[in-house]
Amino acid sequence: MPLPAEPHPSANAPRHPWWVGLAAFLVWLVAWLLVRSLRLRVHGLEQIERLHAAGRPILYCFWHGRQLALFRVNPERPPRPPLVVLTSRSRDGEVQARVCRRFGLRVVRGSSSRGGLAGLLALSRASRAGHALGVAVDGPRGPAGQAKPGALALARATGAALVPLGAGYRHRLELARAWDRFQIPPPFGRVEVLFGVPIELAPDADLEAAAARLGQALGALSDEADARARGRPLV
Repeated sequence: MPLPAEPHPSANAPRHPWWVGLAAFLVWLVAWLLVRSLRLRVHGLEQIERLHAAGRPILYCFWHGRQLALFRVNPERPPRPPLVVLTSRSRDGEVQARVCRRFGLRVVRGSSSRGGLAGLLALSRASRAGHALGVAVDGPRGPAGQAKPGALALARATGAALVPLGAGYRHRLELARAWDRFQIPPPFGRVEVLFGVPIELAPDADLEAAAARLGQALGALSDEADARARGRPLV
């Protein structure tokens, strides 16, 4: 069953100042130019092909702060249904949603503090309609690098395989005042992206234990991606 058409951004949503649209366009333009210039190496995509061949639902998991390069490495391109992601209902979330749409993603709105249940239900419907999902599992407010159980509950309910993702940059600027220390590589910088081994959850899986396991996998992938980007792969 296909996912219903995404509503117009203004439908059933608070109005935002005119400059929100301009800000989103400028952020997208800068991000598009930057990610198109990056020298990317991608590892582990064959695991995604196997999941698709088996007809498995997929939930991509990553840390906040490391997602910029992932706009360039999206396996869910036509003829596959577009990747569906979650953004908050805040004004910052509105900018993020508009940027994501320009990159070809579908967006549902919600967070742990506002509209969380509605967001998870919308993601569940999207998964059952054949869309892969993407979730930053340490959001929306951190602590950074600590997986929350929401994505695990979603995977358990939908039967989706959890696919951890790690991105590492040879050189990067970190936004020290951002809670996630958002990482920005320089133009034409070297980037390594790793798709990890899919994690399967049993219907009765303990979510706290699963979150710890996912966090360990993401931490190891991030360390490996950083090391590869700097030319020093971990042994």
